[in-house]
Amino acid sequence: MDRREDLTAPADPDTGAHGMTAVPMAVAGGRVVPPGVSATVRDRLTGWLPRVGGIAVLLVVWQALAATVFASYYALPTPTAIVAQAVTDWPMVWPNLLQTAREASLGWLFGNALAFALALVFLTVRPVEKVATQVALALYCLPVIAIAPILTAVLDGDHPQIVIAAQGVFFTTLVALMLGAKSADRSALDVVSTAGGSKWQQFLRVRLPAALPATFGGLRIAAPAAVLGAIIGEYLGADSGLGVAMVYAQQSLDVERTWALALYATLLAGAAYAITAVVERRVCYWSAGMNNAAPETKPRSMARRAAATIGTALGATAGSVALWQLAIGGLDPYFAKGPADVWAYLTTPGDERSQLLAALGTTVLHAGYGYLAGTVAALLVAGAVLTWPAVDAAVMPVAIALRAVPLVAMTPLIALVFGRGVATVVVIAGIVTFFPSLVTIVTGLRSVPQGAVDLLTAYGASTLGVMVRARIPYALPSVFAAARIAAPSAVMGALLAEWLATGDGIGFLMLRASTSANYDRLWSSVVLVTTVSLIAYALAAAAENALSRNHFQ
Repeated sequence: MDRREDLTAPADPDTGAHGMTAVPMAVAGGRVVPPGVSATVRDRLTGWLPRVGGIAVLLVVWQALAATVFASYYALPTPTAIVAQAVTDWPMVWPNLLQTAREASLGWLFGNALAFALALVFLTVRPVEKVATQVALALYCLPVIAIAPILTAVLDGDHPQIVIAAQGVFFTTLVALMLGAKSADRSALDVVSTAGGSKWQQFLRVRLPAALPATFGGLRIAAPAAVLGAIIGEYLGADSGLGVAMVYAQQSLDVERTWALALYATLLAGAAYAITAVVERRVCYWSAGMNNAAPETKPRSMARRAAATIGTALGATAGSVALWQLAIGGLDPYFAKGPADVWAYLTTPGDERSQLLAALGTTVLHAGYGYLAGTVAALLVAGAVLTWPAVDAAVMPVAIALRAVPLVAMTPLIALVFGRGVATVVVIAGIVTFFPSLVTIVTGLRSVPQGAVDLLTAYGASTLGVMVRARIPYALPSVFAAARIAAPSAVMGALLAEWLATGDGIGFLMLRASTSANYDRLWSSVVLVTTVSLIAYALAAAAENALSRNHFQ
């Protein structure tokens, strides 16, 4: 047996960070073995202690605030009361938990399968990418709270919940997969092409391996999103599941049971996230030494870019309208409104249209506030995670919990604490923005080649200097990918807060339209909200393209 030095240390099993110094490793029978079991145990304890400590501090603060400052609100029980209720409710929760897990698993599977299939089509048949991406984005941006009643009326059994879970999954994974695939090393692609390889072989041998780190970042976001989508679908109409149990708990004003069910939902989402992270560490242990290129950009004149943008928008609009008309074919026209119905409603002057446009402006402001708050928080936390590994272990469980909490059920309780104004909107929209932004940005910050970090460190650069000079510039594509994912999510969060708490904005108008069977207004609101989400996505993409042209050419 000989001794060798592994110059690319594998990822830390708890923080995901990669080693910055050479680690002596023994090679036996072709297998790399750590130098001693005691060191492995020590490393695991070092990784778990900050995680447990962070959660413990959070629970202590929560216990103190719930027992003192928020004691009169009756909406924030103490952690001990929630855990006691969760233990008591276990016999009732178990079958509902299984049902939600089944729906989330199927939604995650189908949503990610669709994302991989679309990515393969986009990368091998490039002319359809831009138009098809916009159509896929439109599907992702459809407000769940508005389409859930329609899905329930059209689909049987738990199919509506599976569809909603898949809707919340597929676009996140698609964006992450495309980002990683387009960052594949250009010289490696040329080698495959020169050797006579097809685009499929380029995808299989070069693009897919290059895309794995970013793709797993998307899959980690998708896992809690699938759980959340399934619960939202149950909450808005189902026979069983955690969402249904939450409806009954809220109708009986049982706050502790509502929080206990939210705890089970959080544990389920956390388990899905953890399983994905474990698979990622086993598959992508090599990713720290991988040198991905910047996404390809071709210099074009302003006129050609404008023409391409207009052509893409027209093609996406035509594709969305055709898909829309196909989807409502055979449905009752009383509630299934088509493009012609919505066009007639939106182009008819009067109080109806004025109210709708004014409410839309309010929602845009609400979404902007929430997006700004969630993104700033994600940037600050991501910087802290990369600077102090202990922060990673302490913060990520809390971030997963925030993402996993079914906000459609918790919004009324949040409104009791923060009031029924802008503060509640900022909290809810900020929460749905924070988690996908944090995961995507951290993945980008960690993707910088280790050689660049070592070089700056050798020249005396501080941790902050490495962050500013290497990590942030290299992570900019991921930052904008996070913006593309988070901007539509902020709109959805604002709608949710307006629907259930604030009583203003287009979300509240959609609620009134739903309860009064004003389906013309409801469908028109869906179209306007989807359009705003598409514009927000387009602005983030335009900023990314401008930065790519300025910095990578």
